[in-house]
Amino acid sequence: MQKVTKNKRHIIIGGNGFLGKTIVKKLKSTSNDNFLVVDIHKFPSCNIEKNKYIQCDISNKEDLYKIPLQKGDVIHHLASKLIIPNKPRFNRYNYFASTSISGTKNIINFMKIKGVKHLIFWSTDMVYGVQKFTPISEDAKPNPLGDYGKTKLFAEKLILQEVIKKRINCTIFRPRLIIGPERLGILKNLFWLAKHNLPIPLIGNGQNIFQFVSVNDCAYASIKAAMQNCPCEIFNLGSRYPLKTKILLKKFLNKIGSKSILIPLPAKLVIGLLSLLNFFKISPMDVEQYSIANKNIVLSTAKVNFNLDWKSLDTDLEMMCAAYETYKNK
Repeated sequence: MQKVTKNKRHIIIGGNGFLGKTIVKKLKSTSNDNFLVVDIHKFPSCNIEKNKYIQCDISNKEDLYKIPLQKGDVIHHLASKLIIPNKPRFNRYNYFASTSISGTKNIINFMKIKGVKHLIFWSTDMVYGVQKFTPISEDAKPNPLGDYGKTKLFAEKLILQEVIKKRINCTIFRPRLIIGPERLGILKNLFWLAKHNLPIPLIGNGQNIFQFVSVNDCAYASIKAAMQNCPCEIFNLGSRYPLKTKILLKKFLNKIGSKSILIPLPAKLVIGLLSLLNFFKISPMDVEQYSIANKNIVLSTAKVNFNLDWKSLDTDLEMMCAAYETYKNK
């Protein structure tokens, strides 16, 4: 297999997204301008030259031929449909599968045609579902709760088939909830309540640990894997010292000067109500979000620490505050 060196080009598929933009920034900060951004959206008004950007829909295999792929390139496959409750309301599996499954199949086949061997695939910790024990290690049996996690797990299996046959080198990352500047997601509702000093409901008593990982740490991991020849491993990514939900939120509210108070609610009652609303496709949260809201969700990062010499730098509190600043300023 060709080795990835500093001179090799990074093909960042989904590079106009939250993580992709951060990878580009980190590459440029180290004077590495050898990258190509590929994304379904039109050329953005950001600090990227037009000759380094290609609009492409990876679910259309013929569209991939727009990418001038070369032997020795390393592909960062970040492309994914986002979880947005009730959007679309129906046929959600196929909605996620168009990118996670069909798109991944197309990328693998295109790599074979072009003789490209190195891939980094961004999966999700949602493939684990709810586990009995924490921290969750990479050898835990996957048990995804919803369509997003199911399609990501299917894509992982497609990739591992190629790895077993030694056709590609691929590193698979399973990150916890990625947050940071410009990444709000489900936190937007929390931030709105905090900004207006309104009560904040908790699903359960808040004694569970709910881990995050920062976008900066994720970008660092992707580049580090590329520089180490894309080891054929699955790695969890998460913060080092996650706090109990109640403690984290109290520290966050104090840090931003909010007068909001936390209101614990019976978990079974709230989750039952959200399940009912989800049945009618009107829930404010997705099943993969509310089902774990009162659970200990902590990933073990011992494997990535040892194999990639990667350690998270940002704390959960720092991540939340950075995301809140973006929300407040906008």
